[in-house]
Amino acid sequence: MKFSDFFHIWLHENYYKNGVNIGKNGDFFTAVSVGNLFGTLLAKHFLYLIDQKILKTPLELVEIGANEGYLSRDFLSALLDLRPQIFPELSFFIIEPHEKLRILQRKTLHAVDFTHKSSLKECHFKNAFFFCNELFDSFTCELINDDKMAFVEDFKLIFKPMHKDLKRKCLALNLQKGEYNTQLEDFFKDLNEACEQFIFAGFDYGSYDNTRFSIRIYRQHEVFNPLECNLKDFFGKSDLTYNVNFNHLQKLIKELNFKLLEFKKQSLALIDFGFETLLKECKDKNQKSYENFLLQSKILFFNFDEKFHFFEFQKTKT
Repeated sequence: MKFSDFFHIWLHENYYKNGVNIGKNGDFFTAVSVGNLFGTLLAKHFLYLIDQKILKTPLELVEIGANEGYLSRDFLSALLDLRPQIFPELSFFIIEPHEKLRILQRKTLHAVDFTHKSSLKECHFKNAFFFCNELFDSFTCELINDDKMAFVEDFKLIFKPMHKDLKRKCLALNLQKGEYNTQLEDFFKDLNEACEQFIFAGFDYGSYDNTRFSIRIYRQHEVFNPLECNLKDFFGKSDLTYNVNFNHLQKLIKELNFKLLEFKKQSLALIDFGFETLLKECKDKNQKSYENFLLQSKILFFNFDEKFHFFEFQKTKT
């Protein structure tokens, strides 16, 4: 079995499908797990795009990879506080294929009017704002080692000669060793076909390194190397992830004639979203919120390493 098939069965037919917990009681943390500051700053950035007429209403809000729906909850709650009059100009969607996660999302967003979609293929958006956190690192991948690719036999990784088509794609990225995201290209094509125009705002960890493996397993916040452990002990019960190849991401943005608006470290992006202004406003109005945001900021800015990035790109009508 190709590693990409094994990866898909592990994550998407078992782990995510069963409705995983993220945060203290789960296998890993995300920026959303820290608290509502992350979603609040994203909302401030969204309103900045509106005010600068980079985004124009009416529009569709779309989250992909929402898991329990906490980022959407925090984002929409902040919009309600900051600019409630904007809601009649918005329609809200979550793209989610797994029913157990849909149930969790409906529970979290019980007071919100929104529509579930299974995939981009069943969507048509005229003017959309997409947001996601750690989405692309959940896409299936192949493990590449020079001219070989990984297969899984009896829960053991074995490297065999690479398929010709995959070899061509890896050469185009100068990928010598590491992970090749097998879903990313189709996702970008589906995104292009589903939307007349959009802005896509995403957060993920990744690098430009094409010379080493980043694939890893998270179980109860411990990290394990899939190349060195018994995969059967973790299969379908723990998180499996890797660093996004930013060369691949930017190559696809260019090929589809999308406009790259932002690409920077996550911590810098959150500051640019208006963190200092938000903190000052909270200090003047609500001391408890101020202290809470200050505590969250210390975690967001210092507990997430430099691999975490914010990227934003745009499609406009031709």
